[in-house]
Amino acid sequence: MLEGKLAEIGLSSSEAKIYTGLLSLGHQPVSIISKRVGLNRTTTYSILRSLAKKSFVAFYNKSGITYFVANDPNCLISYIDAKCRTYDYFRSELLLLVPKYRELMNEYSFLKPIVTYHEGLEGVKHVMYDALNSKGNCFACLCLHKWFESGLKNFLLEYKDFRIATKQIPLSAIVPDTPEVRAFFEENYDKSNTLTKVKYLSDPRYQQLFENEMNIYDDKVAIIHLEKGQEFGVIIQSKEIANMQKSIFQLAWKGLEF
Repeated sequence: MLEGKLAEIGLSSSEAKIYTGLLSLGHQPVSIISKRVGLNRTTTYSILRSLAKKSFVAFYNKSGITYFVANDPNCLISYIDAKCRTYDYFRSELLLLVPKYRELMNEYSFLKPIVTYHEGLEGVKHVMYDALNSKGNCFACLCLHKWFESGLKNFLLEYKDFRIATKQIPLSAIVPDTPEVRAFFEENYDKSNTLTKVKYLSDPRYQQLFENEMNIYDDKVAIIHLEKGQEFGVIIQSKEIANMQKSIFQLAWKGLEF
């Protein structure tokens, strides 16, 4: 189980085997380690050097012999933290470059509606990130209570900051009129911010509108479902469908007061 968990975070099976074996061996030369793990000496040495580069093991020379020792298991957390920081950096870079990649796509591929399905919380986040490529206003019916229940409030705040500060994308949103939702906007949105407009819907007859989230932008309509354990997102790319949903949204918007 322990070796399998290391494989899940990116180590090869041999790396995982050597690291876990070295934890119990202590300071040892390659000859002893290779016998313990059942690998030849050359292969073991190569893997140990790989583990050293990842800061999983340390080594030193004594009397002309190189000894290896496993670093404290906290190094596993440091390894994951470093990976997360790297992925966060590249994610931000790619978000800025997505429009450039999209320019390479064949224009005829957009003549028919394109529907893509994205499963799980990571899929939901992908659908959200797609809206950050909007070239104009975004319109949304937000199911904020579902985001809160899913423990993704911090994600929404990070997303909001990126949308406003970096991408400067205007958002018009219809939200349920609850104390929790009003508090969220009062606590986290600057009243002088002109990039976010919100209208509250309190009529109980229309609360089913917020069972799912709908985001409308450019030629796309995104639907997000956030029931715990059944999360998914769908993106429909169609100019006709997007324009129809924008018209419906604008009718609803005009019927509400701030």
